[in-house]
Amino acid sequence: MPAELPQSRVSKVDGGSVSGELTAAGFDSVTLKVGDADRVLEAKDVLSLTPGPLPELISKGESFILSQDFQNAANAFEAAAAEEGAFWVKPWASLRHAETLLVWANADRGRAGDAAKAFRTWADANADSFWLPRAQMGQAKAMAMSGDVDGATTLMQQLSDTAFEKNLGRHVELHVNLVRCEAFLIGGQAEVAQARLRDLVTKLREAVQSPDTPVGAKSLLTSLYSSSQVLLGDAIYAKDGGRAAATYWEGLSKDRNASADVRAAAWIGIAQNAREQGQAREAQLQLAKVVATLPASDEMMARALYELGEVSKELGNNPTSGDTYHQRLLERYPSTSWAAKVR
Repeated sequence: MPAELPQSRVSKVDGGSVSGELTAAGFDSVTLKVGDADRVLEAKDVLSLTPGPLPELISKGESFILSQDFQNAANAFEAAAAEEGAFWVKPWASLRHAETLLVWANADRGRAGDAAKAFRTWADANADSFWLPRAQMGQAKAMAMSGDVDGATTLMQQLSDTAFEKNLGRHVELHVNLVRCEAFLIGGQAEVAQARLRDLVTKLREAVQSPDTPVGAKSLLTSLYSSSQVLLGDAIYAKDGGRAAATYWEGLSKDRNASADVRAAAWIGIAQNAREQGQAREAQLQLAKVVATLPASDEMMARALYELGEVSKELGNNPTSGDTYHQRLLERYPSTSWAAKVR
């Protein structure tokens, strides 16, 4: 018999999951048909919703994204949105189209305006969708990247208020606040970003450490906590310079409770300051530690390899050629934004 196609899947705040046929995905609740029964889940109890089985064009779009082929990915998602299918196919394909443009904008800021417009169009057409907060967070990032920082932060304030009023869950409120901080930083308002991030880091740490935080939510909040720590370092660097940032990173590098991504970012930040101070060999050693010892995320490891390749070239390709590190980056992390820099 043919293999059963993957169904829609809900990851829950309590750490559990539910799979079934997706029959409704509203702002307040999600409904799955499990066997012969309908299972209704309140939005506040849902961490994420991934629909399935995916049509061929959407699957192709996802494959194109992995290979950094954003043009074909965007085309595939756009075509998928125009096809007949389950009620969720058009909004999901259109959302992935907008998200593709946003990822593309990281490499080509000229795409940010297109991404913001795509998200805005999506939000107007899907105002009662479960995925609306996700779309608006993407829209805010795109708006900030295209220069509309005030619009981005205002949108996130409105979404934060809505999340509180609709009781969408603490994890949504904190995620929205992190995106707002990111928007301030993208828009060059490092001082505002730094002040807000210091407060947010504290709130996220408390949420992660609280025994009342559900297992599933804790997993997401832990990730957001790490992101906020890294973003705070970036804000300190943007406002106060490399030496001030290096002091911050030194503290995190010695924190045994810091995640692998945070420690990797710390060593990269220390290396960045060393390089700016003319200490290329010290920078090289710090970056080599990341590559040799940390099980960090693909993006973070790719960044370390990229920077290690660059500083090794400064040192006359001694003891290892910079191109060797860049080739390793392409082989191990081909789907990262850093790989695109050396292609």
